Amino acid sequence: MSTRISSTLHSARSHNLLLEIATLTGHSDAGSPPALSGWAVADDRGIFIRVAQDAEEQIVHFELWDNDPAGRRSPPPSRDDLPVEVQETFTIDAPTGELAFRERNGTVRNVFTVRPGRYHARIAGRQRKMARERAAAGRISNGRESYTVQLWPESASTGNGLVAATQHVATTGYGMFGFYDENEDSDHPEPEITGAWFSATSRAVDVRPMCQLPEPGIRFELWADAPPGDVLHTGDEPEVQKRLKFQVTQGSIALYAVAAGSEPGAFSLPPGGYHLHLLGYRRSIMPTIEKELYAREISPLDDEWKRTEGTELYVARFWPEHDNGEPEAAQQWEPDRLKAIRTWAKTNGLAVNDSGPIPPTIIAQYDAATP
Repeated sequence: MSTRISSTLHSARSHNLLLEIATLTGHSDAGSPPALSGWAVADDRGIFIRVAQDAEEQIVHFELWDNDPAGRRSPPPSRDDLPVEVQETFTIDAPTGELAFRERNGTVRNVFTVRPGRYHARIAGRQRKMARERAAAGRISNGRESYTVQLWPESASTGNGLVAATQHVATTGYGMFGFYDENEDSDHPEPEITGAWFSATSRAVDVRPMCQLPEPGIRFELWADAPPGDVLHTGDEPEVQKRLKFQVTQGSIALYAVAAGSEPGAFSLPPGGYHLHLLGYRRSIMPTIEKELYAREISPLDDEWKRTEGTELYVARFWPEHDNGEPEAAQQWEPDRLKAIRTWAKTNGLAVNDSGPIPPTIIAQYDAATP
């Protein structure tokens, strides 16, 4: 029996009838795509899909399973009601655990993270025939042609640590965005409107970013147990954070924005009660970035603008409630590791700030000097 552990729904842009799902290695590995004799192929750079029609929105549903899900229907959210037209299974290497869309302007957009290792990947394509017919008639089929990528480890994966993660650009409305537990029996519960940077119930969270444009990012993470207190995002420290409890009733979390609607299936995790550590990064620098973009008349359609989306980032870190929520270090404003790096840097005559992000070069020097 196989069990779906996590999933996420994304839209991707294809180019020249090619959709690339890259397995990131930590260094630049872009290059010419491999020759495709069929509709899909995989190599050490990732998965390449020859789509039926170029579109701004190719729907891709990533799923992480504990074992081969052959014959299993995916729990909601799912597109399993549509017949599978093509299907292939490959073995891929995910050395960093990060899977990303590599888009036509060279942008790499991380969409799903799993534990590093080797995985079986089953790709199923739906509504390709319809997309091809619409292309022949000169009509666009945004959001219709879709693909499901089911991943399961080549060998049994157990242990602690990060299980799965995904990151989205969050659409805001009236100065906020939010996420909520999807429950088909009722609408999402509305948190109380406050002047704070967030408000929450046990099944919904609203976030008030510093800037609505460029849009902020939201990263969802599922951990097997309480994460270490020094887990950060690219070396940055959070500027705001809060510990909460969150209830997942049917296994799916949706994103929403007032007046902009909901995005179902943003992140899926097993039903149950969770600790939720909500963190906000780089809020303080966003007003200046926004002002500079407008001053230079950079359009939201420009690549430079798109690269700033997600700079202001929020992280929703979940782990099962049966864990007691320790270690306490995760609740401290500054993790002990960061304090140790600052102390070491000052002792060795290096210029380091007393708060905010620590330069990556200083972190690297500290790691090299301390076993």
